[in-house]
Amino acid sequence: LSETEWDMYLYLSREIGKCVSKDKNGVMRLNEKGKKIAIKRARLVAAAEQKISKLQEVIEPYRNDNHILVYCGAASLLENNDNSGNVLDQDIRQIDAITDMLGNYLKMKVSQFTSKEDIREREVLKREFSKGENLQALIAIKCLDEGVNIPKIKIAFILASTTNPKEYIQRRGRVLRLAEGKRFATIYDFITLPRPLLEVPYLTHENRESDLGLVKKELCRAEEFSRISLNSIESFEIIDNIREAYELQREVLSYEEF
Repeated sequence: LSETEWDMYLYLSREIGKCVSKDKNGVMRLNEKGKKIAIKRARLVAAAEQKISKLQEVIEPYRNDNHILVYCGAASLLENNDNSGNVLDQDIRQIDAITDMLGNYLKMKVSQFTSKEDIREREVLKREFSKGENLQALIAIKCLDEGVNIPKIKIAFILASTTNPKEYIQRRGRVLRLAEGKRFATIYDFITLPRPLLEVPYLTHENRESDLGLVKKELCRAEEFSRISLNSIESFEIIDNIREAYELQREVLSYEEF
């Protein structure tokens, strides 16, 4: 996250903390206001600006490949409790920036795949994507959450991941669906951290503790992905570097929604 993004993340986290109370059974619950703020915080992480430059770096070796999915965000993360299902402005800004970078800078054949496209248009896109001739990559919002069947996906870049295990395991499963000539899929799941790891040793104890909420959530998902991957050694090397920076012991991390 940028400094501005991290300051906003901490502010939203403090506001969420004010919205927690015990129910009649003594269980800590988040009220409706807190849930809205949590959604806003999740969208902040999903749309971190540095993800676009990082995507450009890691997708470069695949610029001549096809059957690529770039997953930008979840339209179900609706601000102000908007249940209309419309694509959000922040998501639009991210998906448009990525479309411009892939199409105009890397000269790839790409198309967006969002709620704007009707059923007929989606079927055409899926057909062209499967052929891999006139369309190399789909830049999508929400499609992994809608049960859209695109088994030809071979390479996926997930920029906006969730910290909910049920959701990210479901998304992973959709990418890993079998297809003719497909033995495995390559998944790049983008981990969002509060700051560069080189800065962590110089943090105060208080600042380090403030970082850990986001860090542990991201590591929980990263470990689940790495655990069954073919390149688990490489994946866990990245995870261990993060653990070492934050002096976290190797342990089973549990998901905490807020």
